[in-house]
Amino acid sequence: MSTVLGAGFSALSLVALSACSMSAPEPVEDETLGCMISAPAGFDDHSAGALTLAETELARSHGLLSATSSQRVTNSAATSAALTRMNDKDCALTTVLGPGGADELEDQARTHSKNLYLGVASGHDDFPDNVLSIDFDLVPPAFIAGYIAATASESGEVGTVVSRGFPQAKKILDAFDAGVDLYNDEADEDVEHVKSFRETAVDDRTVADTSDAGKDFFDAAHDSDVDVVVPFGSSAAMGVVTAATEKQQALTTDEPKPDDKGSDPILPKVIWYGAPGAFSDTIIATIEPNIRRGLRSMFPEWPQSKNPDEVAEASKEDPTEMGGFLVADRRYKGTIDNGGVRVAAEDGFLSQTSDAGRSIADLRERIKSGDIDPRKS
Repeated sequence: MSTVLGAGFSALSLVALSACSMSAPEPVEDETLGCMISAPAGFDDHSAGALTLAETELARSHGLLSATSSQRVTNSAATSAALTRMNDKDCALTTVLGPGGADELEDQARTHSKNLYLGVASGHDDFPDNVLSIDFDLVPPAFIAGYIAATASESGEVGTVVSRGFPQAKKILDAFDAGVDLYNDEADEDVEHVKSFRETAVDDRTVADTSDAGKDFFDAAHDSDVDVVVPFGSSAAMGVVTAATEKQQALTTDEPKPDDKGSDPILPKVIWYGAPGAFSDTIIATIEPNIRRGLRSMFPEWPQSKNPDEVAEASKEDPTEMGGFLVADRRYKGTIDNGGVRVAAEDGFLSQTSDAGRSIADLRERIKSGDIDPRKS
């Protein structure tokens, strides 16, 4: 499905305007159409897709773009077809989300070297010069997530899953396990060790990027008494959180079995990679990629914010004109050190586990100082 927005404001742009300014956008002399191609979960993924769409709408409402066009795709063939359609629309900036369409984006950019493209969370290192890229180092956040998952677990079993092709997949899995191990090493002697749902190989925690695959993983993990899951992906991640939400609702509304009466059920919990997790009560913490900071480091004319967490560091490069835009940094890598990724506990989890916020801050500082190296743990 393709969507084009012009002069009329969408709901997302109204939200963005209310958070920033209600002044009318400056007139655009030349048409600058911003085009977006989604990852499998679309733009309602509560993750990079939704965050990027909101930012693009913000740029349109401030006059940097004259209109936007979005296309949801589910596979590489659909991505290639969407890129061809976007090229026919004379898009000034074409954005492709996720790793699934990275090869198609590279091919399209090499064929149309005068056009400007942006890859978000692609994990691709060899784009041509006319492709800008925003990526995130998720290894330290995955380590923190493993530690926090172990802290939050009531069953003593936690797990993580990545979609096939997701950037840094094996490193994320290893870092998560290392975070669980650190929790066990530092726990009091009378505290029972938490187990990571590792099964027999990395492949057991790498699934197709589909909602059904995510749901199947959650069901298998829950059947093995896993009560905290950390999913990384697009549709697969949405499948996990959807299944967790349905299971939570069933456990809190269904009549308990005779053997379970008198005890509260252990509810599933999710540490989410994406936008803050108010959309599901299962989410206890969020690994949040700062898309806004990345865009502002690239485009000096991108709408700015008074929030210091969203103000990008000054570029070491002088801005140059590319495709009608001023471009400073062509490559942005968000990390916990530069504010490009943050890990935050949700309010409900903070109220239940008083030291959760302190644990996250402490781990972040220990990683920054070099006291902990998630890649070698």
